[in-house]
Amino acid sequence: MTFKEIYDRIIPLWGDLINISDAQEVKPKNTIYTPGTTPSNGRFFRFKSLSLLWDKIEESVGHKDTFGDQMVWTMYQVFHRHASRLFSNGIFVFDPRAIDKKEIEEQYFNNLNTESWEDELANYERTIE
Repeated sequence: MTFKEIYDRIIPLWGDLINISDAQEVKPKNTIYTPGTTPSNGRFFRFKSLSLLWDKIEESVGHKDTFGDQMVWTMYQVFHRHASRLFSNGIFVFDPRAIDKKEIEEQYFNNLNTESWEDELANYERTIE
């Protein structure tokens, strides 16, 4: 399975624009530093609309589609990082297709290099185009 195949199948589910105007800065109670997986820069945001969209897409893709399921999570991670920066700069909507595919692929590959994803990693090709 190639990145391009997975990306092309999942990206349309996010829609044309993601509204992040409902962001709330939150103070997490029990944070664990996990480099590359959780956006922070000392500020933590919760985007209700983005989270609801993630839940909806995750449910529609399902957990049996392991490649797709991991892509949904990866895109959420990357989009959340971008949303935090954009919101901090007064931008309240973004196009998920405008996010660099290379950044998404690097996060996806990083996520596949964790425990219990060995089968998917063995069958994954890092082909972006």
